[in-house]
Amino acid sequence: MSCYCKERATNPKLADEMKEIPNGYCGFCEICGKPGHMCAHPRLPTTGVWCDEHWEELVSHRIIPLGDIAQYIFYLLIVGMFIYSVFSAWKDFS
Repeated sequence: MSCYCKERATNPKLADEMKEIPNGYCGFCEICGKPGHMCAHPRLPTTGVWCDEHWEELVSHRIIPLGDIAQYIFYLLIVGMFIYSVFSAWKDFS
């Protein structure tokens, strides 16, 4: 994770600004308030601070791509047309 933790050790001004934050961290989690790291959001154009637990939740959450949704709808359409044709043939047959 690229964050400000390493820069804190080399930049005294930054270290002074971050004196309330425990060593080894560069901020407080925006969700729970625990010490965490500042980094770019995995899917949004924003930067934030997250603890390790909430960071894992952010990166593990799967977003279904639009192409997959279109593919699922296409398959459902094919299955629906097949079922419709079977029932119409069965209705005509009886």
